[in-house]
Amino acid sequence: MDRCWLPIAVAAVVLVASLVPGGGGGGTIGPVGVDKLLHVVGYAALAAASLFALRTRTLPAILAVAVAVTAFGGGVELLQGFVPGRAVSVLDLVADAIGAALGVAAWRLFAVPAWVDDARS
Repeated sequence: MDRCWLPIAVAAVVLVASLVPGGGGGGTIGPVGVDKLLHVVGYAALAAASLFALRTRTLPAILAVAVAVTAFGGGVELLQGFVPGRAVSVLDLVADAIGAALGVAAWRLFAVPAWVDDARS
């Protein structure tokens, strides 16, 4: 599977899960709502998958991905305003941004540099 399909697949899963009428994680884990944790995990996965597809660890690419993933979250939030049982939430967007930041940070810290990956091929 070509790397570019991974972020598309993750984005599709996030989008579909976000637009299920009346959906959303209920309950809390400690002081945090399960729905916020789902946002963080989903958008962290999307950010990391995007950087995996780009095969880069450069700061401009990392910042661009963080902004793009957060903007995607904003678009999804706006779409939720049209879905029964869903609502536009600024706190959800904040959770999306936190997830994007965690995803790019994890990629920056733990990803194998592309030149090492290329040498293995």
